[in-house]
Amino acid sequence: MDMYRRASMRLLLCLLLLLSIFSDVTALISKQCITFEEHLLSDIGRTVPCTHLPELGPYGECNINDFQTDLSEVQQEIRSLCIFTHAKVIPANAFSRLTTLQFLYITGHQVRRVHSGAFSGLLNLKYLHVYFNDSGCSSVIMDTPVFAGLDHVEQLSLEGLRWSGVPNTTFDHLVGLVRLVLDTICVQELGEVLCRFSNDTFHLKHLTLKNSGITSIRSTGCPSRSKAWPLTVLAEVQTLEITGDPIRIIATNSLAVFRNLSSLTLSFYGVWLGSIWESGIRKVSKLELSGITLNEYHTNFKDLCHLVSQLRLQSLELTHVTLDTLSKEDIDNCGTELKKLSVCNSKIQHLDPRFWTSIAGLQILNMAHIELTTAPFCFAGNGTMWNLTTLGLWHNRLTVVKTNQFICMPLLEQLLLNDNWIKILEPAAFTGLFHLKVLKLNSNRIKVLAVNDFDSLRALEILLIDNNVIENIEHGVFRNQDELRELTLGRLEYVYTLHLSVLFYGFPEKMQRLCIDAHYGTNIYIGSIGQPNSSFILELNGDILIISDYSSPFFESVRELKLNGSLFLFKLYFFVPYFSNLESLEVLGNPEKVYINYNGISKLRYLKRLKLINLNFSNHTNPDITFWNLKLLRILVLYNCRLSFLTKRMFRDLQSLELLRLHSVSPLILHDGMFDVLPALREVVLDRVDFRCDCENGWLLEWAESSRQVQVIYMQHQQCILQYEKWNFLATMEKLCQTGMQYLCYLGTASTITLLVSASVSYRFAYWPCVVLFFRLRGYVERKIGRRIRKRRRPRQEEDYLEEEAEMKYDAFVSFSSHDEAWVFGELAPRLEEQGQPRLRLCLHNRDFEVGKGIVDNIAESIYSSRRTVCVLTRRYLRSDWCGLEMRMATHRLLEEQKHRLILIFLEHISPFELSAFHRLSKLVKSHTYLDWPQDESERIHFWERLRRNIAAEGRDI
Repeated sequence: MDMYRRASMRLLLCLLLLLSIFSDVTALISKQCITFEEHLLSDIGRTVPCTHLPELGPYGECNINDFQTDLSEVQQEIRSLCIFTHAKVIPANAFSRLTTLQFLYITGHQVRRVHSGAFSGLLNLKYLHVYFNDSGCSSVIMDTPVFAGLDHVEQLSLEGLRWSGVPNTTFDHLVGLVRLVLDTICVQELGEVLCRFSNDTFHLKHLTLKNSGITSIRSTGCPSRSKAWPLTVLAEVQTLEITGDPIRIIATNSLAVFRNLSSLTLSFYGVWLGSIWESGIRKVSKLELSGITLNEYHTNFKDLCHLVSQLRLQSLELTHVTLDTLSKEDIDNCGTELKKLSVCNSKIQHLDPRFWTSIAGLQILNMAHIELTTAPFCFAGNGTMWNLTTLGLWHNRLTVVKTNQFICMPLLEQLLLNDNWIKILEPAAFTGLFHLKVLKLNSNRIKVLAVNDFDSLRALEILLIDNNVIENIEHGVFRNQDELRELTLGRLEYVYTLHLSVLFYGFPEKMQRLCIDAHYGTNIYIGSIGQPNSSFILELNGDILIISDYSSPFFESVRELKLNGSLFLFKLYFFVPYFSNLESLEVLGNPEKVYINYNGISKLRYLKRLKLINLNFSNHTNPDITFWNLKLLRILVLYNCRLSFLTKRMFRDLQSLELLRLHSVSPLILHDGMFDVLPALREVVLDRVDFRCDCENGWLLEWAESSRQVQVIYMQHQQCILQYEKWNFLATMEKLCQTGMQYLCYLGTASTITLLVSASVSYRFAYWPCVVLFFRLRGYVERKIGRRIRKRRRPRQEEDYLEEEAEMKYDAFVSFSSHDEAWVFGELAPRLEEQGQPRLRLCLHNRDFEVGKGIVDNIAESIYSSRRTVCVLTRRYLRSDWCGLEMRMATHRLLEEQKHRLILIFLEHISPFELSAFHRLSKLVKSHTYLDWPQDESERIHFWERLRRNIAAEGRDI
């Protein structure tokens, strides 16, 4: 930045005027928060780590450094707020203005102190999550009462906090707390946690501790007997979860304080399971056990059954265990109350398929990730009926579903066989499952769907068969599934023609979602299929998707359409416009393969949501009219659609648009005023947009600042392209787009205000503006007088010029930075003054300035006493105030006398982009020839000859 502007900005900084003059840029950079409504939640993208809860909008997200200033951007009526902060302190009353807030999620890895009353004013807050550290436990000072005023908080989560630093009175004010989650708090004993609880938290029902290092559960009370466990509070806890902790010791009666416990989850690393039932807990409905010890030491299921009977369990879930056997005899003592048994991610050395006959009351059985190869439960039961309602056998190694394999389970409602190796469905494989509602066969190796495979499944509502390589589908395979609500089908790698009408024999009236994965592609015939009673979602995946006939009722029933592929055709045209009642459309294409005319999108008059990914608008599509007529559209996502520009004409009908999200891998031009036709616009998300470094884009910055209802998200992260290089968009625009008129207005305004409000500015700040003003006035006067003198001297111009040249004291004044002094005195001066012909007289400020005279006077006198001025340009030269003044005086003389008396030497390479901030120098470089210091020594002889010739020349130089 040159000397004039730097001096002026110092003045404005003192008077606090810089914010008002440059607000168009600084305001964009300072915006840290966004707010949006719930219907935009899935499309706006995440700006901070957070998981929002449904039906708690409006939502807000902030990336802040200072709570008190940055949170001022948040709307007061917000109900959910997620914050990522680099601050070290959460101050008092940080959220006091957000009185409607119900959900607050704070991620602050550098927070080391929370002031008393930090959450005061949050009278309606129900959910509070504070995440202090992502890799360990942070030592955080919590000033009490830190949670004062949070009477209505129902759920509190603290993560990454060293528990030893938490005061005993921390939870005194959380009278409405129902669920407490403590994650990574670095304690060894459960009692250390319970000692911090308050007797006022009498509504506490659920307590969860994760990854906190707890190794023992004892009943020793609190350290130093400073405080007792809140027995009345613990007696009302219903759910206790301690996971990810190496619990090795469970002392006798250590859990007796939890008198109403209904669910217990433990990561047990102990040797003896008996320590659990001797811990003092009474009847528990649900027990979840996992742990490395259960895996290392083979567990006897008889011991587990004793545990089940002692605790009168209804649900037992085992993870990461190794069982010797699971047989009828082992399970005899489990009692009759067990309703759910889950064994996952475990090993069973010997599995007796008759084991279930001893627990006829079992309703839910999950055996996943245990490497099962067969499941002959009914065959081993010898006709015994099983009251099972859910059977989960996912992630095993089953290869065949045999005939009548589940016939002993007439009450089965859910059968989960996904992620196996199933190749064959034998005839009548699902016979007897008259109540089955959910069947998952996805991610298997099924090749054929036969006509009778699902014949008996008349109550089926959800059928998932996706991610199978299906080679043949027989007609009528889904003819009896009248209750079907969701069907996923695929991959149809070898099914080149798909007739929907002969698959269903009438489309299920309750269908809500139909997903077909055709992989390479297929021809879809709709036929006389009818239509569901209500609207449904249609998902089609495949490289080439062709709909070969038109069924008006079917097409009109589709409200949401998701396409993934390259070509989507009906009679050689884009088939989407035929779904005339669409409200939501997602298209994921392949811009490198096929070119399609997408203009038909403009016919979807009821469309509210449009998401286009990897489409090619550059050839067959006219983007000017693609979005016409979409007057109800509220969400538009354009992700890498090969658009070169966006104009006002393109968006002229988008009167309801609220969210516009853009991502472009190629430079995108946004035309001036394109947002003026979008009256309902609230959010503009710039995921990635490479602008051109051009002042024509300045309108976007002005619009973003002036608009009070639109939030521009990620603007500060965008880049622009200049000379094949990428630069930060905001910073580059600030440097490039300061026009001469803008600068003069800026300087004039600053000077006027300065004179009015400051009568005595310190010498340090006022000196340089005065110098600039002095030389501007002097140049003006001298130019006026100089014109008259030149008119009188014109007949004798050449003769007088020679006399003037002879009277000059020096041949050249050398302007250089003190950092380049070694080159000037070691190379330049000896070469020109002591070597070669003619010998030149140089003026060097270190050597020739008159002692005792002012620096400015010395500079002026030396320049006007020299035939030439030589400027030795480096980056340090450009940053020097004195060098800048010398350059201006030389330029002033050049303009005054209309002679080329200025010689520029570039001692190092300086790019045009770097010079662009120095307007006069940049203009001189463009209009005058200059010298570059050669790096090759062989070229330096020519350099010195050329320089000497141009200094000594009587006429014009370079």
